[in-house]
Amino acid sequence: GGLTHQEQTFNPTAATANMSLLALSCVGMVLPTPFAEYKDVQDEDVLMISRIAALFMMFMYLQLLFFQLKTHANIFVDDDDDEKANLPFWVAMGGLVIVTLLVALFSDYLVDSIDGYVEQSKISKTFVGIVVLPIVGNAVEHITAVNVAVKDKMDLAMGVAIGSSVQVALFVVPFTVLFGWIANIPMTLNFPDFEISLTILAVVIVQIVLGNEKTNWLEGSLLITTYFLLGVGFWYEKVDSFD
Repeated sequence: GGLTHQEQTFNPTAATANMSLLALSCVGMVLPTPFAEYKDVQDEDVLMISRIAALFMMFMYLQLLFFQLKTHANIFVDDDDDEKANLPFWVAMGGLVIVTLLVALFSDYLVDSIDGYVEQSKISKTFVGIVVLPIVGNAVEHITAVNVAVKDKMDLAMGVAIGSSVQVALFVVPFTVLFGWIANIPMTLNFPDFEISLTILAVVIVQIVLGNEKTNWLEGSLLITTYFLLGVGFWYEKVDSFD
């Protein structure tokens, strides 16, 4: 958006809420680190801490939804958006269900092929999981965020970009831990110290950039540079096998 607009504004309330919850997710990832190595997924203390943290994180995500859709829904309404829906609601929901099922099916094949791809390409598994897969899997989402930013709809762009990060950090990851608990599969929030450090630094940088309700191309370039630097770190990271 900064290439076509000298300066753009966004809803500071929504940005602050999302960034605060991302910071909370960092707390959830830090909690288990003093008690065991990340590869020791059988440690009882780490498992219990991760499960308790996952419950609180999912509870906060539900509160965010209640905040956005109920108590403060008026803040997130774009008064300038007069576009009409091109599809009936039931058609959109049906398409979403079908696409979701197809994605779930293809994801199984994708996950099964990761080990072979990593072995042949000599790329670190961390880089594939954190950089390659998100780019491929969220390509449509990324294009949408860029398109709406070019149209100066920064609230929607922020919702797509930061909102998806919050969804993964406070819903998908905790849900994985809790589902593993139900299925008796040890899943924890204990990640390598290197990855946690980079995650926290990335959240801090984004928080600084969103410190006011205005953005420009330089801040966008800063975020892109940060992303590339993180990619360099993950490319060379070597992760030990799990116990």
